[in-house]
Amino acid sequence: MDKLLQSDFINYLKTLNQNVKGIGIKDIRTDVIDDTHFDIQDLKPTIKQQLGTGSVTYNNLNKKLIAVIDYEDFLNKQPASVIKALGLKKPDFIVYDLGTGSFFILNELSQSVNPKNKQNDAKLQLSDALKHFYRVDAIKAFIESFSDRRCVFSNRNHPINSPDTIAEPFGYIQELLLPPIKLDFQPITKLGFELIEVNVIDV
Repeated sequence: MDKLLQSDFINYLKTLNQNVKGIGIKDIRTDVIDDTHFDIQDLKPTIKQQLGTGSVTYNNLNKKLIAVIDYEDFLNKQPASVIKALGLKKPDFIVYDLGTGSFFILNELSQSVNPKNKQNDAKLQLSDALKHFYRVDAIKAFIESFSDRRCVFSNRNHPINSPDTIAEPFGYIQELLLPPIKLDFQPITKLGFELIEVNVIDV
């Protein structure tokens, strides 16, 4: 997916407005993770965070090889005036199964004390990204190769204070978290994506 962003997606963005200048191939901040449990967080030196300290926790019990792309960072590396001129919204992360191709997730993160205030913005950010991805044939084909496709809004307004050992924090986190909330927003669901709000994602 990172190569598709650097090639096909950049070429697509150039077709949107012939007057914008400066958009081009940039380094993409990515991580490949096979931990059983891990957190991710935007605007940190590293994508992967200690369990319980990020805005979302991933449960990867089968130790899948998971690629995480910092999509917001990729767009932020383009000229801000260009992104504004093109009207692009910037959900945080693209997360997908690099090994068996079982799932593709677009994940918007928040640390709001009132997630309802952020939920509508998250829907618009996620749907805008999908709209543009689906206008690029190679990216559309890549995304649709995954049978499990999800747009996820994750909100955790404070880190969880957990023990230092890795076995205990997961049980502690599970006790504190709410079950997934299924959302409906046709610009997303009509593309075959499940739209949910949750801060623990099972893959």
